[in-house]
Amino acid sequence: MADETPQSEERTFLIIISGTALMGLAAIGLSFVFNTPLGPQLTLDINAVLIGIIATTPLAAFLWWFSNTTLEHFAAFRRSQIKFFSEVGFTFTPRRIALMAIAAGISEELLFRGVLQTWGAAFAPELLVIIVTNALFGMMHMRTALYAVIAGLVGMYLGVLYMLTDNLLAPIAAHALYDAVALEYTRRAVSHYNLETGDEA
Repeated sequence: MADETPQSEERTFLIIISGTALMGLAAIGLSFVFNTPLGPQLTLDINAVLIGIIATTPLAAFLWWFSNTTLEHFAAFRRSQIKFFSEVGFTFTPRRIALMAIAAGISEELLFRGVLQTWGAAFAPELLVIIVTNALFGMMHMRTALYAVIAGLVGMYLGVLYMLTDNLLAPIAAHALYDAVALEYTRRAVSHYNLETGDEA
């Protein structure tokens, strides 16, 4: 990314964050279409936030394992992900990491847990709905098949968390915090990668 200017980096970042925000707006619109009002699913409860924070621990543990494993299939995938993010078009900064984590945590949880899971649970067993909706969640993240599987499993975990707490604040908090941790890991990995490859970005 050495040839990227601050203006082009900011433009690329704004395009990505705007796409995530549009997903949140789509969730709000679909909540009316599917009659799944989001307000009652968002109870202001500090306990739900704390549960979400605590629930991030297994996800962070998996990230730690993934970042350290020497199993070749996962290590090769890790290297490909670092290379991908080194070429994403902007530098990861604390501000951008925070905005991306919050935007994804809110928008994706509103859509997949608040709308799709809630709507589907009115017609089928909720555990089945969690599997189906997060197959879609994984497909939405399909840069590679393995990435889609990992994203789908994380989505299922968040779906179960929502089912158990009945408050969207819990999966939103877990999702946003996990994304922040993952993006900070990515920032450090990309920085190390750039030093190794001689990229000044």
